[in-house]
Amino acid sequence: MNINFNFSWKREADGYTPVSNSTFLNQDGVSLLDCVITDSGGLCNLETIPWPDEGIKKIKSVATGELESSDWHRETWGVEFRKNKAKIYSLHDEEYFQILSIDGFLRVLQEWKAFLQSKPDDLKTKTRNFSITG
Repeated sequence: MNINFNFSWKREADGYTPVSNSTFLNQDGVSLLDCVITDSGGLCNLETIPWPDEGIKKIKSVATGELESSDWHRETWGVEFRKNKAKIYSLHDEEYFQILSIDGFLRVLQEWKAFLQSKPDDLKTKTRNFSITG
């Protein structure tokens, strides 16, 4: 399965909000992956950069066998990392989930962090497009 991503900045009254649109949709037409990476926990964009770093660190700990599993979550969405998979789920209903390869999720977090660091401006709003194999 090939998954396409488009990260962009949405102009709002108080600045810009990062947006993720992917083709990784569930039966309801919702991308839980988009939901989890854009769950800012109410923080401003630059304050959220340590959050992808924490997820990347947890993935690497599981991938190297240092940990058997690890959880990473924010306000509404969470991810359970295991050896080969990332289970993205709602913190309000753990039966509402999607599964992605752990390598694919790592790439998404790395790209998301780089995108957040790109800082938009009024003259040229930056976008980031890429694909992964799920």
